[in-house]
Amino acid sequence: MMLKVQAAPEKGVSMDAAIIGTVVMDITAESVGRQECWKEKQRIGGIHLAIGGDGANQAVRMADLGMSVAISGCVGKDMPGMLAKEALRKRGVDVRYITESPDRETGTSLILLREDGERNAFSNNGAHPQVYRRDCEWIRTADIRALSVASLFCLPYLEEDGLPELLEHCRSRGILTFADLGSDKKNQGLPGIRPFLPLLDYFLPSEEDALSMTHTETPEEAAEVYLRNGASCVVIKCAERGAYYRTKQESGRVPALPVTPVDTTGAGDCMAAHFICGILKGMTLREACGKACEAASLSTLERGASEVPLAEKGVRRI
Repeated sequence: MMLKVQAAPEKGVSMDAAIIGTVVMDITAESVGRQECWKEKQRIGGIHLAIGGDGANQAVRMADLGMSVAISGCVGKDMPGMLAKEALRKRGVDVRYITESPDRETGTSLILLREDGERNAFSNNGAHPQVYRRDCEWIRTADIRALSVASLFCLPYLEEDGLPELLEHCRSRGILTFADLGSDKKNQGLPGIRPFLPLLDYFLPSEEDALSMTHTETPEEAAEVYLRNGASCVVIKCAERGAYYRTKQESGRVPALPVTPVDTTGAGDCMAAHFICGILKGMTLREACGKACEAASLSTLERGASEVPLAEKGVRRI
């Protein structure tokens, strides 16, 4: 196996946030109808190519809010990889720390969008999980305010070697640490993230993932499990029902905006990005959750995970 081509480390980088996460290209097919009604050939509403992946989605949403942000991720040494980096660069994201894998193609997701705004997604075994300790060494010397891991279970090589030490290093320097949660493809369950929970200032799983992992029935119960396992603050994203937040001192719910979604792809990433920005701007936990829910709701009014800046849809800048 050939080694990945990676950027030379650079000292003294100064920015608001560093993100470690997946970078992929999304191919979205609109209005595909019910699966049982598919034909060999049929007309659909449209096919669109756009940047995607948990890390990329968070990065562009934060950049849209005026935050300076860089991302560590991996793409293939191919045309989709070039397109992904250029799309991020145009949105104001620092892409110097995205590496290129010569032996895996850029991660690509085929998203079949239904008329109700929900979707089915199919992904290849691309380069996006190939983020290693060496790819994130620049963060140790960077002058940053926050580190976001987008998402746990999506970065197996880093989680196995380097992520706990990096999180601990950031906490020791007063850098706020955040992590989202991806799907548990290897069925690792709670033991798979338990080492990271005490090293996070904010943990942001979706309701579906949180309940499945903790074998609980409500966000309140799931949050309690995470707190018992070392989490400081849990924010559970409850889709159209907003969010539930919990620390040892406070808890509460905030609603989402009532909207009719066009595409829910990336709404959770949008919520995480706006939550991080709210915390960095000095908002209270409840205020940051409220802003994040507002943004996530409005993000569903356009197709794509993060193609349209929310400022264009009337979201107030944080």
